[in-house]
Amino acid sequence: MSNERYRRWDDADAVARFASKTPGDFFATETHFLEGRTDDIASVLDIGCASGRLVELLASYGCHPAYTGVDISAEQVASARALYPEASFHRGNALALALPGGFDLVNATGVMQHEPRLHDLIRRMVGWSRCYVLFDVKLSDLDEDVIDITRSHAGTAQHPLFFNVLSARRFLDFLRDLDGIAAAAVFGYETPPNRNTTLPPEITRLVSAGVFLGVGEGPAALSVDLPEGLLL
Repeated sequence: MSNERYRRWDDADAVARFASKTPGDFFATETHFLEGRTDDIASVLDIGCASGRLVELLASYGCHPAYTGVDISAEQVASARALYPEASFHRGNALALALPGGFDLVNATGVMQHEPRLHDLIRRMVGWSRCYVLFDVKLSDLDEDVIDITRSHAGTAQHPLFFNVLSARRFLDFLRDLDGIAAAAVFGYETPPNRNTTLPPEITRLVSAGVFLGVGEGPAALSVDLPEGLLL
């Protein structure tokens, strides 16, 4: 890969893990907002698609959209193309790719905690969507975001990843000011970091949060379901 910080996704164990993912393996942050909302989704752009298994999750809801996947890993894209030859896949960083817009759903679950330019990526996703945007973030009761791979990281010692933890208060302010959305909903729950995650000492609570945006004219109506006491 052109950038060392993404090399983790080329590792054989990472490719195998995503290739074997089933609908039951998706987290609540990935499924909470999809249930009951898939009837009007005819096209999907999946950023960080890995092996494309979002196709199976959507199919479990009776949804069979035209699917386009993007991933920075050549190995992940090769796996996805083998599994879903009828779908369209692009290898590259979504922040650098010129993609057409007009997708009903633009998804990037499992991406934002590892992408230091996450706010730019969210804005690009809104631009690509005509209906919905779905992604997840890690939140805590912080004054400032922690986006520093030297202090907060995941992955392996050979191939570490950014592990971004955002100030819950600042993130909600970002959503309120985000152009191009008419509604924003946030659902989250406390979760322990896994054994391959290193966090700085000021992070004593970690919340995994799914975010669902409705594209349209603002200001956005904001709905928040987060653990008590998270917002400073």
